[in-house]
Amino acid sequence: MDKDTMKQVFMLVVTSVLLYFCGSYLTTIGELKSLFDGLVVMIFFFSLFPFLSLFTIFVIRFLKSLLSFRNY
Repeated sequence: MDKDTMKQVFMLVVTSVLLYFCGSYLTTIGELKSLFDGLVVMIFFFSLFPFLSLFTIFVIRFLKSLLSFRNY
């Protein structure tokens, strides 16, 4: 793997961990009561969009490699 792919994998892992822990916290609270709850919501959404972007990049790469392997 090249250097850019390693950075993207690292970012995918970091954002998925953030999404997991922020999402589990957000499902346990009933409503936003403090500034910390608002910060957790901001972290959740700031990590959601890079995760979706990186995930689609890896899915497209996987499908391209799968289709190119099929042509051989």
